[in-house]
Amino acid sequence: MTSRSWRHIGLANMRYILFLIVLFSPTVSFAAELRFDQSPTTVRAGDTFIVDVTLQTGGDTINAVEGSVHFSSELSLSDVRLRGSVVPLWVAPPEKKEAGVVNFAGVLPGGYSGKGNLFTLVFSANQKGTARISFGGNTAIYQNDGQGTAATLALPALAFPIDASIGTPNVVNIEKDVLPPEPFTPTVSAGEPFGLTGLVLVFTTQDKNSGISRYDISRSYHGTAKESDLSWSAAQSPYKFVAGDSAQYLYVRAVDRAGNTRVAVVRPQEFSPIAFVFDWWPFLLLITIGVVILGTQSRRFLR
Repeated sequence: MTSRSWRHIGLANMRYILFLIVLFSPTVSFAAELRFDQSPTTVRAGDTFIVDVTLQTGGDTINAVEGSVHFSSELSLSDVRLRGSVVPLWVAPPEKKEAGVVNFAGVLPGGYSGKGNLFTLVFSANQKGTARISFGGNTAIYQNDGQGTAATLALPALAFPIDASIGTPNVVNIEKDVLPPEPFTPTVSAGEPFGLTGLVLVFTTQDKNSGISRYDISRSYHGTAKESDLSWSAAQSPYKFVAGDSAQYLYVRAVDRAGNTRVAVVRPQEFSPIAFVFDWWPFLLLITIGVVILGTQSRRFLR
């Protein structure tokens, strides 16, 4: 058969060949995906290792994500890190609320498209066996379409063996969180929108590394009191004013999971003579000294 004949056969059957290629080729999916990326891949009992929870948006633009991560009893959660997260605003930062479950919910204002890290889980391997990590049924992502439409989402699970210990366990090197939470400004508001009476204090902030652990509140007539000199108690937003709060400075402290703190101060909401004295005592002292000196000089002049 001549080369011309081969060319003739190829041209005549090109459409048929292309049809077979399309028919039997794997389907290409552009669905969004949440997945687990484990490092290192080999784990032994006693080891510490990390699992990154990553988002691949596929062909979608995403503006919110929520859900849960479930892990088997062969693992213990040591830490959660948010450094490098594509989520700028956590409504509910990743946190273990019950045994073997980490819940999370975040917002991506303006939308996000691409591949990025949501958060990092630091695990310890408890014993030899098969570890399993999966997403809960409440896990979802939402499109940035103005309607909050749930996007089609693939949620592959992760399973891997934990081998027996052979001596000194491997400990993954996690950079220590030494940065405080982000600066924030508490807002005084009427309590009615929150179902409360009187005044309330509304506050929130973010921590881009280990995440916010809690908020504390304290009171003082002094507007520049040191954090270590104050008496702190746990607080949640919105915080309802109690007797005496309106006449004092309110200090709100955000504490991250590494123990770093950020303090914000709210001025008294009504005139307080005590707070006024604390604020202006250097000036008042100077005036008093000046009056005394002036009085002394006047008496000498009159003599």
